[in-house]
Amino acid sequence: MTTPEALARSVIRHSIEPTPALEIQLGITPMLDIPAHRVLQDDLRMHASLWDSVLATEDLHRSLPDEPGLYMFVWRPSIRLAMADQTESSFHQVLYIGQAGGSGQRGNTLKNRYKDYRRHLRGNPEDLWTREPPTSRAGRLTHYLSLRPLEFWYATVEDRSLIKNLEARLINLYNPPINNQNRPRIRARLSTVPHPTLRS
Repeated sequence: MTTPEALARSVIRHSIEPTPALEIQLGITPMLDIPAHRVLQDDLRMHASLWDSVLATEDLHRSLPDEPGLYMFVWRPSIRLAMADQTESSFHQVLYIGQAGGSGQRGNTLKNRYKDYRRHLRGNPEDLWTREPPTSRAGRLTHYLSLRPLEFWYATVEDRSLIKNLEARLINLYNPPINNQNRPRIRARLSTVPHPTLRS
């Protein structure tokens, strides 16, 4: 399994090279749709348990609930900013959002679903610098779940018929870089060529 030490050694080993990038595209419309946020929050409060956040380890499945629900793999770099109100604020990036036990997954649970990701947690952090990012979902999982510290956020959902819709709405909001389906439609990037009237 990828360890924080292995990743730290890779960072040091490749620190003089150009850094690899995690391609993140946030949809401005979904992020600014406050009424949709409120309805999603209300639906999650009504139908899901409170979210739990734990360190993603290879043997985590042993302590996860054997129930249906929603989950996210979240990368949380170690930087913490001291805020004026005496709290600390940290950056986090949702890498992947999934569901367990929704439509078409009758027997699946958070515990069982996590077992499927154990092999992806064994990725080699060296690949971040030495290989091109893969295009397949499985390849991207192995490539990016080598980032540390990596957290697993999950919430149980008793009504299985609601899980798929909740997952799709979370993906549409966060647009995680590893997910393929239910991502927002994002307009092509604007050209970096300066506008003719702005040239000096």
